[in-house]
Amino acid sequence: MVPDIVPPDLLAPPDARSRSFRHDDAALVLDGYLRRLAAQEARCRVVLGRLGRVFLERRGQHLLGFARLGDYARERLGLSARELQSLASVTERMEQLPAIRMAFERGEVSWAQVRLLVTVVVPETEEGWLALAGGRTVRALEAAIRELGRSETAEEDDGGPHVRFRLRCPRRFLRLWREVVDLARRMAGAELSHGQAAEAIAAEGLSARSAGCEVWPDTARQPELPGDVEETFIQLERAPVAEVIPEEVEVLGLGVEELDTFALDGRMRAVVQASQRIDWQMGRLLRVFLDRRLFRVMGFPSAARYLRERLGLSERKARALVALERRTWEAPGLGEAYRAGTLSWVRALTLLPVIGEKTASAWIARAEEVTVRRLADEVEWALVAREPFDPIAPPPPGAALDMPDRQTCARPDWEWPDAEIVFSAPAEVVALLRTAILAFTRPADPLWKGLEQLLEHVQVEWEGQPRHRDPIFARYGWRCAVPACSSRRNLHDHHLIFRSRGGENAQDNRVTVCAWHHLRGIHAGRVRAWGAAPDAITWELGVRAGREPLLRLTGDWYVGGTSGSPMPAV
Repeated sequence: MVPDIVPPDLLAPPDARSRSFRHDDAALVLDGYLRRLAAQEARCRVVLGRLGRVFLERRGQHLLGFARLGDYARERLGLSARELQSLASVTERMEQLPAIRMAFERGEVSWAQVRLLVTVVVPETEEGWLALAGGRTVRALEAAIRELGRSETAEEDDGGPHVRFRLRCPRRFLRLWREVVDLARRMAGAELSHGQAAEAIAAEGLSARSAGCEVWPDTARQPELPGDVEETFIQLERAPVAEVIPEEVEVLGLGVEELDTFALDGRMRAVVQASQRIDWQMGRLLRVFLDRRLFRVMGFPSAARYLRERLGLSERKARALVALERRTWEAPGLGEAYRAGTLSWVRALTLLPVIGEKTASAWIARAEEVTVRRLADEVEWALVAREPFDPIAPPPPGAALDMPDRQTCARPDWEWPDAEIVFSAPAEVVALLRTAILAFTRPADPLWKGLEQLLEHVQVEWEGQPRHRDPIFARYGWRCAVPACSSRRNLHDHHLIFRSRGGENAQDNRVTVCAWHHLRGIHAGRVRAWGAAPDAITWELGVRAGREPLLRLTGDWYVGGTSGSPMPAV
């Protein structure tokens, strides 16, 4: 197990009103530990990137029974496919640039600077770019690279600036939102996020009604930063942080070429577990640092600038760590499960909207028993179906996540907005959705009524499109039934007992699977399925001769009650 860097007394944040809390001293102490944690976490990224590069070259997700890299990364590592690909790409380029690699290991350049440098540097220009990076902030280095026409490589890990869309509405309205989002996924043939679904909904609405001149309320302009902020950063102490990576993590990146795909999977999960322990410490310190605005004591005008310049961390990741940390004080089991690696980053974030003091143990147990896909479905169902003011508990095991029929009777002229629609998306997507809502909002009506009109219009338009009305596809929600698969396109009707072996066309012998899982998974021997549809099918993913499969599930429930094989101890 990777030891904690931060002393235990600092991992218990002091009382906000404590007179003994001195901002100047606290800022220096916490900044020092945060920089050490960020350096160690960046070193873990390199090891994960080294393993991920070999895994991607072999298309390891296919050998393990996953059709898509995103499905594998989300289920097994708790990461996005884009993040794993980015880590592998940056690490591969850094291995070809020895001067930059050594500077990174000595702590002279941060991970954020490395990500920028590897896009433009060649071995002949390493020293010059390192000298330039040593005297500039990340922001200035990014501007210098942009001047070379390489601005597309300077994006954040999260794909650009995201903003939060938030709209209060009556609780009954949440079901309509859920229905139309799911309809957008079926129309796209992909597992869209709420932000991606909102973009499709807004585009469909604006194709019917033109945008007006109304302005969305509460859109205050952000104040511009003073022009001399760069000088503040340059004057700040910038001593290198050469934090040593734990030996038990470093050895995981050795001899990767000789490992088989299953061993690569185990090592990547071990590195992720070590990173989560570091993230847990970082979240606790960041909560105090950001709540007390200690970045201002350090001379930074905003938290985002401190996070990127000082820690090489994106604001989005930091805010998520703080949100997770806040919830752990209400539900301590969530923090312990995340720290121990039994809950991945994706699973922990999925639980945030529903977990509370009374239901924490039930939700944590459920997260360890089911796939990420099923967990997300249950959380979404619980948010819509729960009674107001009641603790949000998970549905009974194996329950169908059906919603009661929406009321079609006359509604009162005024309804209490006792619920909320919240999601994050790129700023331009949120602006597009707001424009579409305003186009459907009548004068004097609240904004949620405009969104209701928009959703009802989109629902009528999309449901009127001709489609294949196969009852087998409809039974599985027009989605591949293989656990953890997000595919909604190229669906096949598979017979559990092959017709060539006497299988019948009865509905309990038929299941919806995507083309990859049908042809290259089941028929190629990487995936096995047997039992009775729809709820009693046993699945094995990552089948290998003479050994246990990687995963065994009944439906979306892990056989044995845990989310796959436990992460190796680190």
